Amino acid sequence: MIEALVFDLDDTLYLESDFVMSGYRAVAQFLADTDVCDFQDAFDCMAETFVAEGRQKVFHALLERFPNSSTILSDLVEVYRQHNPSISLFPGYSDLLRKLAYQYRLGVITDGLPAVQVRKVRALGLESVMDKIIYTWVYGTDKEKPHPFSFSLMLEYLKMEPECVLFIGDNPIKDCSGAHGAGMKCAQVRHPAVNGIYPDAQIKETPEFVIDTLLQLPQILRHLN
Repeated sequence: MIEALVFDLDDTLYLESDFVMSGYRAVAQFLADTDVCDFQDAFDCMAETFVAEGRQKVFHALLERFPNSSTILSDLVEVYRQHNPSISLFPGYSDLLRKLAYQYRLGVITDGLPAVQVRKVRALGLESVMDKIIYTWVYGTDKEKPHPFSFSLMLEYLKMEPECVLFIGDNPIKDCSGAHGAGMKCAQVRHPAVNGIYPDAQIKETPEFVIDTLLQLPQILRHLN
């Protein structure tokens, strides 16, 4: 019987690209406030580069676009990381999580810079509904998923046997492999808005369930219980 649900964060509970665009808006506003730079021009430059060339090229392209700016790359990175994000859970998820919290212990395991991930969690209002949130990089980047450390730590905190826990995440390489390594079942959520592509050669584990939205989770739980 499933007694606890543990979730990935990015692209599982909310759309990570919304966080990215929120950060770009913060950077564009910073430039507009400190340099001779139009907010919309700066934001459009970042958004277009993100789509065409990927996240790593964005700030370099921005500085090339505005060569007279007094801002340096590290300034842009700091503004992006320190901003308070304007993000929200996928539609219907807030109510669903609160309903699930009456029946199950709930947790989150998330990779990434802890300070950044904490701001996401707070913006999404997850602290009030989750029993435990584990930021894997607190323990070192080598402990990020699918390393078993955070999964075992969650089981220890919840005082649960692994067969009583279902992990839900979007990435079969990190989430499913990590969950299975700890003895948990895994449900992969494939939101239509998320374009994650995972090469078959890298996928070592197959999730027990594949869903398009967490709103299908109650059906899975009725099956399991």
